[in-house]
Formats: sequence, structure tokens, C-alpha cells
Amino acid sequence: MPSMTIAVHGATGSQGAPVAALLTAAGHAVRALSSANADLLDRASLEAAYAGADAVVLQLPLIYDARALAMGDNAARAAEAAGIQHLVINTSGPFGHEPIGVPFVDARHRAASADIPRVTLLQPTTYLENLSAPWSTVAQGVVTYPRPADAVLQWVATEDVALTVVRVLEEGLTGRFDLPGQELTGTELAAALTEALEREVRYQELTPAEFGERLRPHLGEHAAAGTAAAYEFPPVLSPPSTLQGWSPRSVTAWARETFPLGVAV
Repeated sequence: MPSMTIAVHGATGSQGAPVAALLTAAGHAVRALSSANADLLDRASLEAAYAGADAVVLQLPLIYDARALAMGDNAARAAEAAGIQHLVINTSGPFGHEPIGVPFVDARHRAASADIPRVTLLQPTTYLENLSAPWSTVAQGVVTYPRPADAVLQWVATEDVALTVVRVLEEGLTGRFDLPGQELTGTELAAALTEALEREVRYQELTPAEFGERLRPHLGEHAAAGTAAAYEFPPVLSPPSTLQGWSPRSVTAWARETFPLGVAV
């Protein structure tokens, strides 16, 4: 298909980097956006960053207060003003059909309100990359998370979501698509990691507050506190995807790609 110019927010971050890499590998021109050249709180800077692009890929940052609403509004209106043809929004988690009065969620509704030809919402579940992040202790043989050992989560790799971003852009797919990963309890997650790494990994539940403390040095006070607060609520499981062909990799496959076998890293 013809090459497109695609503006990618957070192109050096954990969610945006694989998107930018895969789009580039597919022959598209990637315009890497960051707060330095496309401030989501400055609509004019977004219009300039989007000018001449065919599409925008948006991941809103971990902002939990009213600023998130302004960011969603600004992205939508800037996309309209710049004549963007396709906006792909990674909601970074399960996403309801209506605003609920929570800025982090409602900001995504505002971004999706863009009056442009094509808008696509991708709704992934819990990212596996949380298990290889700087705050993770999987390398020391302990997988920790702010959920009980018998609670089920759906684990998905960022690269599988990125592959879907490329697909929906190239095929012009619109609508809302759940992207659930493999369903595992904490105990089953530890067993899958044990199998993949060929050494014992055990599961340890954290409280949300303890999780927030681990995040704080890496994400900052605001993002850490907001993320931890989200884990005070029960997990939401996504239904099977309506996207034909969605087949994410397993936790075991991801772990074998991510961690060296049999040794601490």
C-alpha cells in the first residue's frame, strides 16, 4: 500500500516505541512526537505537529486529573484542524462506552470525539512489560503485583498491540476493538514464568500502596499515586476480541523473548 506519514505520540516510550519501529519497518514515515514538540496541553503545538500527516497514533500519558480532559480535547480538535484522516487511540486499558466522571477515562472519550474520517480505539489489557519494567523483581525470582494470587488478569505484549496499530492503519479499520491477552491468575502467571525462565518464580501480592511506592522513583509522584489508586478497584476482564485474527503471544513465549534462560538478569 502507499506510504503514509504518521505522527506517533510517545514514540520513545514503552507503548509508542514498538509502534514507531513497526511502522518504519513497513515503509511509513514516522513523525515522532513528545512533550517537547507536541504538548498535549497546547493545541497550537499539536496542530503544527500534525500538519501534513495522514494519521495520528495517540497514547495519552499517565495523567489522572483534569489536565487529561484538556489533552483529549486538544488532540481531537487538533486532528480536525490539521485534516488528519485516521486517529488511532490506544486506550491503555479496558474502556467503557460512556464517560464515567473519571478524567483518565473520560479523556479518551474526548479524544475519540474527533470529527474526522476514521477513528479507531484499541483497548488492550494488562501489559506484560510491567513484568520487565525497572520496578519488577521477576529477575530475582519473584513476580509481584497488586492483585491476590487467585485473581485473573489478561496479559498482553506491547508489540502485539503495536502490530495491530499498523494493521488498522494500513487496512483503514475503524471502531472499537478489545485486545485481551492470556488469562492467568497470579499463581498461574508465576508458573508460566517458571516454565519460560527454567528457574523458579513465585508470586507475591502487593497492596496498591506498596505498588505505588515501587513506581514512584520511575514514574513520579502523580503517575505513581494515580496508577496505584486504580488498583483499589476490582480487575475488569475484556471480552474476546471482535478483531478478526487477533492472536496475542502467550506469557511463556513473551518471557522467553524477554529474559535469558535459567539465569538471573
